[in-house]
Amino acid sequence: MTPHDPDISRHEWILLRLYRALLTAGVILFVICVPLWVFNSKRRQTLFKRLGWQQYPRLQPSRRKPVWVHAVSIGELLSAASLIESLRRETGERPLYLSVSTLSAFALATERFSQSCDGCFYFPYDVPFAVNRCLERINPALIVFIETDIWPGFLADVRRNAVSCLLVNGRLSPESFRTYRAVSALFKPAFNTFCSIYPQSPGEADRFLALGTEPHRLRTPGNLKFDATPPIPDDALLNALRKELHIRPHSPVLIAGSTHSGEEEILQSCFFRLRRKCPDLRLILVPRHPGRGSQILKLFQDDGVDAALFSQLNRSTPVIVVDRLGYLSRLYALADIAVIGGSFVPKGGQNPIEPAACGKPVLFGPDMHDFPDVSRWLLEAGGAILANNEEDLYAACDRLLTDPEQAAAMGQHGRRVVTAHQGTTARIVQDIVTILSAK
Repeated sequence: MTPHDPDISRHEWILLRLYRALLTAGVILFVICVPLWVFNSKRRQTLFKRLGWQQYPRLQPSRRKPVWVHAVSIGELLSAASLIESLRRETGERPLYLSVSTLSAFALATERFSQSCDGCFYFPYDVPFAVNRCLERINPALIVFIETDIWPGFLADVRRNAVSCLLVNGRLSPESFRTYRAVSALFKPAFNTFCSIYPQSPGEADRFLALGTEPHRLRTPGNLKFDATPPIPDDALLNALRKELHIRPHSPVLIAGSTHSGEEEILQSCFFRLRRKCPDLRLILVPRHPGRGSQILKLFQDDGVDAALFSQLNRSTPVIVVDRLGYLSRLYALADIAVIGGSFVPKGGQNPIEPAACGKPVLFGPDMHDFPDVSRWLLEAGGAILANNEEDLYAACDRLLTDPEQAAAMGQHGRRVVTAHQGTTARIVQDIVTILSAK
């Protein structure tokens, strides 16, 4: 990258040099001065890999350049499942590689997508030696970013190497939007590196435009998460799940998905009150971070509640705490009511599409800023209820448990929202196939 590159202005070149110099110096000083034991286990296992010291997939000389899909973490990876599987079918013998940024996502990627992808690796930190090593080893025909992971230096090198790049399921959180706008001279060229951006919704499209994205780069909005949902569960699946979890056939089930610290206390209080009216009610808690399972279990046991971890479950118990990854989407099939975590504390909310796709009534708290359009669509359609506090949550659960017809109607409304927004994957895959036909 030099100031003479035709696609870079001198102003951007200066900003990029400053950005990368500061980032590189910071990384080097950090590695030299901070002992590894200071890092948590996950960081220790990914640090040097993301600096370029990892085993990259090996491309046979006779094969064509690969398609590279990047998903930051587990949420992005799961939303990209239908896209990855469709690309595997539609791109024939062309290699398909997958990168992630976190240890948990890497474990899921190697377990779930080993048959769909030809290799998996960690995305590099945005320092020149790591990025150059990665791009040289992968040598992609096309890079597909899922949701958002915008690195100005990486994208400048992508432009310099004339690699086609797409942003799929594009999303800008309020915090990201403010950051990108504050340093727009650095990030505006980064966004305009993408030959196509597929925003999740019209609202997201407007935010990309506000950051200086050229309008011709924006494609029809759509959310991959609507295509990554399972079908409505049948009786056989429901019976099998109930048997696995030792839940009696007619016991109502309240599932709280992807909860964060501070929300389990709210759910515990609501559950105690609901059980007075509905003694057979079961609560399944699925924390966002499974490692918190033992801590949450202790919260209930300290109050004398019979509770168990999913990994140790061998009997019927009123409260089950799921301490494993990858189970939430199928557990929603059991729910009579689904509560969305991350929305009763300032975390932006978690994905409400999965329970809605299962035909379940959805409840969430006041902070759903990571899913503003989806939560609004569900509310407007009557498929969800906004609970501003613990009392609202209790009242909504009580009403739905005592009025199964209302709960079923809400589930149907939510399911229609999901169905109406499906089909994004097919459009994107067709565009990708067209791009690859020229490579």
